[in-house]
Order: sequence, then C-alpha cells, then structure tokens
Amino acid sequence: MDQPLPPPRADAAPPPYALGLFGGRFDPVHRGHTAIAQAAADQLGLHEVRWLVTGQPVHKTASASADHRLAMTRLALEALHDPRMVLDDREVRAAQQGKESASHATVASFQAQYPGRPLVWILGEDQLASFTQWRQWQWLVQSVTLAVCRRPGAAATASEQALLAAGARLCQILLAPDTVSSTDIRQRVRDGQPLGETVSPAVARYIHDHQIYLHPPGGSP
Repeated sequence: MDQPLPPPRADAAPPPYALGLFGGRFDPVHRGHTAIAQAAADQLGLHEVRWLVTGQPVHKTASASADHRLAMTRLALEALHDPRMVLDDREVRAAQQGKESASHATVASFQAQYPGRPLVWILGEDQLASFTQWRQWQWLVQSVTLAVCRRPGAAATASEQALLAAGARLCQILLAPDTVSSTDIRQRVRDGQPLGETVSPAVARYIHDHQIYLHPPGGSP
C-alpha cells in the first residue's frame, strides 16, 4: 500500500542558497503556477526561484508563441512583487537559436553557470505524472532535488515511488488543490467568458490586447 512521504526535515531540506527551478509552458501563466512557486520558496526557504518558460515544448504543443508566453509570465511576476521570483528566458533563447532546450540541457547550463550550487526542480502534479517520460530523466534525478507539489495528507503516487526507486531526492510542497488550469482559461477566452481571478489583471489585458487563444491551435482566425 502506498504510504505518505514524510514531511521534509530541516536537515533534509535544500539549503537556502539552493536555486529553485520552475519550468512549464505557462500557456497562459495562472494563479496555480504562482501559488506553487511561492509555496516552494516559503516551505523550502529558497531565496530564488527561476521561472523557465519552455521555448519548444517537448511533450505538448503550446497554443501561444514563446514570446507571448514569456511576456505574460513577466507580467505575472511583476504583479507578485516577490523578489524571489525571477524570469529566466534561456529555454526560449535556446529554442530560437536551434539549440537543445529540454530540461536536462537547462539543468546542465545551470550547473555550468553555478558550479556546486544545489538545484531544486519544482514539479506540479501533472509534471510529476509524466516525469519518467522526460528526456534523460534518470540523469535529472541524480542532478537535482525534486520538490513535489502535493495535497496535505495525500499518499505517495506511483510516479513518486518510481522516482524514489531510481534514487531521486524528493521533498514536499504542501498546497491545497486549485481547479484552475491553462486549458480551462484558453477555453474561457474562446467562449468569451471572463477570466476572473484565474490570471493577473495584466495577463488578462495582454491576452485581450493580443487576441491570444481566440481559436484552437491550428484553427482558422
């Protein structure tokens, strides 16, 4: 029977100088994303979390361009007024230059830039479920600590058990569930429904002003 993972002890948690890495399509960025990143910083004592906007998504295509997704993420972080949250465009730049932009290449670039600095990869539940499909995932679990977002009291998933068996270092980010999703937000835009508090006002204005998500990917304008 699956057992809950123990809460991270003070001596097992990453040190404050560890660098948090939070990647995703952010298509668009929403309140669930910001809640995960800030909870990780709060609970793990991270002084900095780098937001990594995927340049060329590997597992799912993006509806908005990388430049739009980068701009919306910048606006969302500006609205937070949280100096720990830092936008990082290296994956977008790598994709635009035709270079490898998968997560393992990103981690390798941080290792080269900050030799010896511990890295913490922050995972939402959807990312965790597909982590063993990522390129070089076995190398990744040996190179970073995985901070797994989970509901308080939830049992370890099969994905977590598989990562533990592969030698992964896991710690928890306890966070109450939120039903908001990028898929739902894109559908709201297509249906002409208000976005409410799902995204920051600046992101909502950007989506409206640039007429993003009015049509499904590949659909006619």
